[in-house]
Amino acid sequence: MDAAFGIIMLDGAPWLTIEQTEEKVGTQPISTTVTGTGAQRRRNGTMVPFRFTCLLDEKGEALMFHISQVVPAMGDRLPPSIFVTGAASTSRKVTLPRGAELRLELLDVAHSPDGEVLAEQVVRSGWQVPIPFELRLPKDTKLDDRKLVLTARLVVQRRVIFQLARPRPLSMADLRNPIELLLDEAEVVKEQK
Repeated sequence: MDAAFGIIMLDGAPWLTIEQTEEKVGTQPISTTVTGTGAQRRRNGTMVPFRFTCLLDEKGEALMFHISQVVPAMGDRLPPSIFVTGAASTSRKVTLPRGAELRLELLDVAHSPDGEVLAEQVVRSGWQVPIPFELRLPKDTKLDDRKLVLTARLVVQRRVIFQLARPRPLSMADLRNPIELLLDEAEVVKEQK
């Protein structure tokens, strides 16, 4: 990663497309093509949006990951969005292990306790806590009659090390102001339940 960039954010739903394929890269068979959007956050706080393509083998392992920057000067833009921004901190001071990922989901739990995923994001940051995030919803998303909650967990090699004790309810005012999340150690959250 370029030294000017400290954080990479990959958008999930609704911006991600997953397609099964039988193509090859050289002699290596590809089983899945994943395309989507994201952003790199520079150390100075500015964001650089991009589109990405990731090719996966039959084991689900990445064979190739390609990023192309969105260039507004050339008429390229990401779709208009509603942003849910903020930062996540841990309940005790830690140095992030290599490969740590902040995984966020914005859910509508109005009609189902499991919720409908409205937006999700994976943020990889190896150098700072709090970890900033910027979930994007399509601009035309109707938010009336929705009960929004945000979940967050810090994961290393598929193991949750910190997480929100409970999903954080969001009001319409929260969508206009940065949200501060405090993640508890995963073992402590398990003991509380």
